[in-house]
Amino acid sequence: MNQFEPTLRAVLAAGHGARFRVEGDSMHPVIRGGDYVHVVPCAAETLRRGDVILASTVRGLTAHRIVRIKGRQIITRGDNSLRADPPVESASVIGKVVQVEQITGDCRSIDSSVKIIAFAGAFIRHLRKRFQQ
Repeated sequence: MNQFEPTLRAVLAAGHGARFRVEGDSMHPVIRGGDYVHVVPCAAETLRRGDVILASTVRGLTAHRIVRIKGRQIITRGDNSLRADPPVESASVIGKVVQVEQITGDCRSIDSSVKIIAFAGAFIRHLRKRFQQ
């Protein structure tokens, strides 16, 4: 049995941050498979559109960007995806991704400049989707 998620939950619940290596390219180019992310605990009411959260989803732990918040439901999407994910309850949010360390060793915080790049990517995806129809 995989003990990573329960251990990560315990670390974050104790008020500590955690750094771990991620798999997959759904957040490309901001986060790439093999990069390390730094996740910190966060209160659901502090989350905003554009934040990258780590949530427990049907497919497992997922770090995706918030595209909409509707009450207790949070809609996320990978920066490299055309479609939004199924909504997650705010209770499923484990933490907030605040920094990415690339394989090369370069570190970058997930701040407003990265959010602008991600929203530009979302706009391009929207245009691509529109012209494909």
